Amino acid sequence: MTKQENDGSRVSPYPPARQAWTACIILTLGVVLAFMDRNILSLFVVPIQRDLHLTDTEISLLIGFAFAVFNALFGLPVARWVDSGSRKTIAALGVTVWSLATASCALAGNFWQLFLGRVAVGAGEAAVTPCGVSLLADLFPPARRGAPMGVFYGGMFLGGGLAFILGGALWRAIGDRLVVLPLVGQLHSWQAILIAVGALGLVVAPLTLLVREPQRLDGGRKVERAGVPIAVVGRYYRTHARTLVGHNLGFCLQNFALHAGAAWLPTLLVRTHGWSIAQAGATFGLMSLILGPAGSTAAGLLADVLAKRGRTDGKLIVSVGAALMCAVASVLIALQPTQGALIAGLACFSFFGSFSLPLGPGALQEIMPNAMRGQATAIYVAVTNLIAGGLAATAVALLTDFVFHDKNMLGVSFGIVGVVVCSLAALTLYSTLSSFRSTARSLAEAAPAGDGGE
Repeated sequence: MTKQENDGSRVSPYPPARQAWTACIILTLGVVLAFMDRNILSLFVVPIQRDLHLTDTEISLLIGFAFAVFNALFGLPVARWVDSGSRKTIAALGVTVWSLATASCALAGNFWQLFLGRVAVGAGEAAVTPCGVSLLADLFPPARRGAPMGVFYGGMFLGGGLAFILGGALWRAIGDRLVVLPLVGQLHSWQAILIAVGALGLVVAPLTLLVREPQRLDGGRKVERAGVPIAVVGRYYRTHARTLVGHNLGFCLQNFALHAGAAWLPTLLVRTHGWSIAQAGATFGLMSLILGPAGSTAAGLLADVLAKRGRTDGKLIVSVGAALMCAVASVLIALQPTQGALIAGLACFSFFGSFSLPLGPGALQEIMPNAMRGQATAIYVAVTNLIAGGLAATAVALLTDFVFHDKNMLGVSFGIVGVVVCSLAALTLYSTLSSFRSTARSLAEAAPAGDGGE
């Protein structure tokens, strides 16, 4: 319940802006680390394939399937914990688990050992999105939520970019050789770099505990209890099936291209254009570092502008345009008429591909009651990880290995996947606009009653 001052004016139930933005920055650091740990493997595809004797399809399973499926399986239990427990504690625990798991991947000597390490990374990172999104929804009011969501999800590109840049710089400094580490022994360069990246979690996890837990709110009103039974969540999903299926599927398809790009675009530069790992890491990393957060933040700001104009479906409208631009970028990457056109395609893809990251979970907050937000976010992340995370990298690899039978056709394989899924994403989200507005309106009308949308 909101407090009132002596003059009767209402005081915002949300924390002061400084406190909210401090928490947002700390949470974003967690996302940065998560995506460094998640993406670092993509930079070292060539030496990992050489040292562990892996095919494109096997490496795609490590990058995508091993991580994504178990991230999805752990997602819902963690999210139910998020809806009723201390979100900052859960987030700190997640950081610790996935960081140790990343370091353990360095000790892998074959496919299955590395597979198990990636499984553990996926399980640990199941906490990052539900905790972050749930906290941000209670730290910022709806009309000012787009920008912090944009910053938070921009951290994904910041982490991915730093993984490529720092990984490439370390690779250049160490060289492609065997190194000896205390207590560990002799390792390949890429294994030593994985240990260094994983160790950063020892810094970020304690910072996460400094976040002040905000009160849980629905429609600006305090929620006395959090978390609801699965049956109630299921009933809400059935009631608003058209909206939620359209939302989850549309953004999942948009993220499909993003996962495919993160897995294969650095390798594309090395394999088909003869770039060094350090050069590819610096180029793709800088694009992710600059254009990713810029796009993610721009997406949030555009959505906020539409929200202030009364468009409750603004996040979906912006996403439709971004999906179409990603389809255009995929064509440029596939055709590669000149190196300049390839760089332009990569830049366009890096900028507009980031739009779906804040807008998907952000839009979900507009149509879900507070007590279901963590679980709804976990369901959305599970769908995205199972379909996009689990299949995107492998879809490109299968086209390259079994359709074209030519590793140098990697760009065409990616282009086909990107154009198809981005076009379907735009169509799905556009067809969901009307039902999304209806669900958002019904939730807003129910909020004053304080029933949590149940």
